[in-house]
Amino acid sequence: MADGSRPDRPALDIQLPATRPALQPRLDALLDDFDPFAIEETAGGRCRVYFFSARSRDEAARAIDVALTTDGASATPIDIPDDGWAERSQGGLEAVRVGDIVVAPPWDRPAPDDDAIVVEITPSTGFGTGHHATTRLCLSLMQRLRPQIAESRRVIDLGTGSGVLAIAAIRLGARHVSGLDRDPDALRNARHNMERNGVDHRTRCGRPPRHRSIELVKADLTINGASNGRADVVLANLTGTLFEQQADTIGRYVGPGGLLIASGFTEEEDRQVRAALGNALTLVARETEDNWVGAAFRRSGAGSPR
Repeated sequence: MADGSRPDRPALDIQLPATRPALQPRLDALLDDFDPFAIEETAGGRCRVYFFSARSRDEAARAIDVALTTDGASATPIDIPDDGWAERSQGGLEAVRVGDIVVAPPWDRPAPDDDAIVVEITPSTGFGTGHHATTRLCLSLMQRLRPQIAESRRVIDLGTGSGVLAIAAIRLGARHVSGLDRDPDALRNARHNMERNGVDHRTRCGRPPRHRSIELVKADLTINGASNGRADVVLANLTGTLFEQQADTIGRYVGPGGLLIASGFTEEEDRQVRAALGNALTLVARETEDNWVGAAFRRSGAGSPR
């Protein structure tokens, strides 16, 4: 610890060559696999990435060494005295509008007479504030496919993070959402955001509320597989690598006639991801933003899985 009161933060100092701007989306996609909670960007292709644990930081460093070192990238593990920078850095975030949905911090909510569907997210040690293109792509596709969400008996949000997609699904008419995440800090943040939005929530062993609700489940889809059941709609803002490696597992969450709304992969990864998911699912919609892809897939068959 730096002063005996706050633990040091594990971080990576990353340098990308200025002559290779195309490496940035590849780095972003790679880092997402290791649950970073804040990124401090500086000039000249340098950034400092903060992680929840030293283990995640070290695994990310090894992955960068394998995937990007030959392209001129470097990653140096460091421990930073925690002065609260990561939390303070998100204090200036503004509301983001995607169609009818506004993702807003508490200090920038839209006016009461605005017809927006408001999802209030308190910035914390995590992403999911609507400022990343992959979140916006998911929200856009969810609105395009709103009838299916409103008619669903169950929605599953894989890697729920801040809970933004789960809360948006409730706002769009879903009866019940299961938010899965392997990180207890993310689940605590999601629970806080659900309370701020007036959404009923429970843990796996809790009594279900009578109204529309979100169930939070600590689970790692790479370990638990589809043991958490199937759904009419599955939301998955993950990474290209995870979609390629776990396509069968992710697909098994989608019930007969169900939808998978997916993002977190780049246009360079798009073909491989679609090929991996295409064994069981059919592409029905696709959008892009800033080199990121959002796509919706449907499983054949009919029914309303529980």
